[in-house]
Amino acid sequence: MNEIIIIIIFLLWYILSLVISINIGKRRKIGEEWSFFFCMILSPVIGIIITLVSAKINKSEAYRNSII
Repeated sequence: MNEIIIIIIFLLWYILSLVISINIGKRRKIGEEWSFFFCMILSPVIGIIITLVSAKINKSEAYRNSII
């Protein structure tokens, strides 16, 4: 029973980290990868705070990042 709860918590943690990094991190200078890293290592709550504090990227940088 305890193993199932731990697995469910880990899956929720992982999915929430992915959602934060894909939806918010890609529009910030921190990027998707670092946003995901902070969400997984610290917590999704602290990861979203770090991601939101990071500066937004402008449209030319977003275009350049989408080409690469």
